[in-house]
Amino acid sequence: MSLVETEMKGQTAVLRLNRPGKLNALNEQMRLELLAKLQGANSDEAVRCIVLTGEGKGFCVGADLDSIKEDLGADLSSTFHPLLNEIRFGPKIFISAVNGVAAGAGISLALSADVRYCSRGARFITAFHKIGLAPDTGLSFLLPRLMPAGKAMELLLSGGELDSEEASALGLFRSVDDPLGEALKKASELSGGPYLSYQQSKRLINRSIFCESQPFLALEAEVQGNLGRSGDFEEGKKAFGEKRRPSFRGK
Repeated sequence: MSLVETEMKGQTAVLRLNRPGKLNALNEQMRLELLAKLQGANSDEAVRCIVLTGEGKGFCVGADLDSIKEDLGADLSSTFHPLLNEIRFGPKIFISAVNGVAAGAGISLALSADVRYCSRGARFITAFHKIGLAPDTGLSFLLPRLMPAGKAMELLLSGGELDSEEASALGLFRSVDDPLGEALKKASELSGGPYLSYQQSKRLINRSIFCESQPFLALEAEVQGNLGRSGDFEEGKKAFGEKRRPSFRGK
């Protein structure tokens, strides 16, 4: 079974994360499949827009901890960061349609899109600190550029969550009844419009506010790699599996 389903609707490629029993947690197979399909769609001249959504009750709850290797920094550099780059710096117009919960790296994938919709019951959870890690997959880079810095600092420094109304009020997502339907409608509109100007507008926006992403991601991989070797991460991961509150020691 494919963990990322692809469907063409006119000039729009719909990529659907397909691991609903795990709320589309990103194990290594899903990350590799998604990366390959993003690269394929970005290089396909028949595709103008790409819609990213999730199957089931959740969009994506981030990394599957059972699939994370010993070197977290290497995992970020090999799969998570390339996924982010394909969406944010790919030549197509990306639209995210968030159904239900998005957490961790799932928030980053959704936020990296050019246009973003969420369901009215959606929740966005930054839970990295609960397992002794810092935010990753570019979340500390994206959030302060897309929302007020003070609120971003609050979420990123100690964790927390946003509901769909808060995310909409902050301009992160448009809260709608049918996010996938709205995403497809927008994709059709963009595909039939002055598409070259949309592409070049994306290039200018990237140069304006996202141009320093690569040095940041390199630092993020270094930081997360160090945290992944800490006792706090081992305790956080163990506590998560045992469904109990972790006992951190700051070491």
